[in-house]
Amino acid sequence: MVPILTAVADLSQVEAMATSLGTIVLVSTWNAWRYNREGLIVWKTVLWVALGSGICAALAARLAPLLPEKVLVGFMLMVLLILAWKTFSLGMIAEKERKTSGHQMALGIGSLSGLVAGFTGIGGGGVTTPLMLVAGLVKNRSAAPTSNAIMIFTAGAGALSYALHGAFSWPRFGLIQVDYSLLLGLGAIISSFAGMRINQLIKLKLRKTVLGFILLFITLRLAIQFLTL
Repeated sequence: MVPILTAVADLSQVEAMATSLGTIVLVSTWNAWRYNREGLIVWKTVLWVALGSGICAALAARLAPLLPEKVLVGFMLMVLLILAWKTFSLGMIAEKERKTSGHQMALGIGSLSGLVAGFTGIGGGGVTTPLMLVAGLVKNRSAAPTSNAIMIFTAGAGALSYALHGAFSWPRFGLIQVDYSLLLGLGAIISSFAGMRINQLIKLKLRKTVLGFILLFITLRLAIQFLTL
């Protein structure tokens, strides 16, 4: 959403990031509600990951408006390159949930995803989903549902911090362009019906391939933007 908002809606990088997080709050809440009805969310993992991600997202969102736009775009570009590489290199994870030192691992994953969310406008799912699988905190089938529940808190904390950075005058809440958030959220909620069905059918290998190519495409778009700043 962030590259689209800067290219089409003519928002600055930080405004696009804030608006993106506002959208993600709506979409992840909707998805989590539907997933929870099927019992697919691991709430004990959500609690610890969201604790770290919410705090770090709020802090990062508070600092982001103070940084030059080229720095923000460059940071997002770096994060996407790392995520794309990690996604393609992610090995097959057994469908058996492994026991780990869960709380510390979950807090660490949450803190990293919160920083990424606050400084890029990405909801953090690209961080939490593969890392929770690698750490054995969730099974493959529960990864996306649990990640959606976490993003409610991650994106919510970041969006609130951005909303407090400026005046409230409809359709703007601070740095969030609310009308765009609502329209994007509506479109994403409609398409989520197909996405949730696909999530139940595809295996991890196909999931990581699709996600990897999406990340590479967005990275290419951001690289072009970075070079023109």
